[in-house]
Amino acid sequence: MPLITHDIGLCAAQLRDGHLVAMPTETVYGLAADARQESAVRQVFALKGRPSSNPLIVHLHAGEQASQWAAEITPQAQRLMAAFWPGPLTLVLPARDDVLRCVTAGQNSVALRVPAHPMAQALLRAFGGGLVAPSANRYMSISPTSAEHVAKQFADSELTILDGGPCQVGLESSIVSLLPGDSPRLLRRGMLGRMRLQEVLGEALEERAGDVRAPGQHQRHYAPTTPAQGFVQAPAGALDSQAHGWIWCGSAHLSQGPAINLGADPEQYAAGFYAALYQLDALGLQRIYIQVPPHQEAWAAVHDRLVRACHSLT
Repeated sequence: MPLITHDIGLCAAQLRDGHLVAMPTETVYGLAADARQESAVRQVFALKGRPSSNPLIVHLHAGEQASQWAAEITPQAQRLMAAFWPGPLTLVLPARDDVLRCVTAGQNSVALRVPAHPMAQALLRAFGGGLVAPSANRYMSISPTSAEHVAKQFADSELTILDGGPCQVGLESSIVSLLPGDSPRLLRRGMLGRMRLQEVLGEALEERAGDVRAPGQHQRHYAPTTPAQGFVQAPAGALDSQAHGWIWCGSAHLSQGPAINLGADPEQYAAGFYAALYQLDALGLQRIYIQVPPHQEAWAAVHDRLVRACHSLT
């Protein structure tokens, strides 16, 4: 069974020895491995059941380390790093030749991030290098925002989990591609919004992936085992069934089934969304109904995860 610990030294030693460690970040918990050890990186894909065509993000403790991974750091990238690192922003940059291509899924680009979580920072400093750390869950299932979520996902393993408490952001990082000869692209929506990124970048971000593969682009992702359905108006009769769970966005209605109201603030909602899915998914319900938030820029990342988590939207 997994070991949940606060011992940063133990976790750093295990990573140096080629083992996996689940670590907290401000976004979600990541399944970390030494990004320079190919055997360790391949363990990440195997444990998650993640296809090798899906690239990994390398986590660093400081922006100064980026030059050890990226062949070129443009003025655009420098502006974004200065404004948003440490924080929930991943940059896709041209990769150095010595970066393992199992990390980049065979691409000549590498995704880099400096997380803001204090325990992630402490672990990265103690380890001293870069760590790949995709979400610490089985592929396409709900991303974990607590150590307990990770332990549930990998209950049959001996994974070491560094407990940093609940994640404060709660949704995966925004991913921006800045590759030579290509337009800047927003590859994945996060709580760091497009408008803020464009203000610092000084130009528009395209929202087409182009030829760049990045995490979180699968049509179905972040999904509970229980069928989930988004709604604007609650389906007739559904509120009367104890077999239906509900996630509300501020304007909750009485229901016979279990309900969680995440409120009408997008940051508060995002921080609690995956935890609410875990809570309801554990109850053996027939269906989880999720009230669709407002269609506003501040909710864009929540909408992205909601579409990928749900069987349908009504």
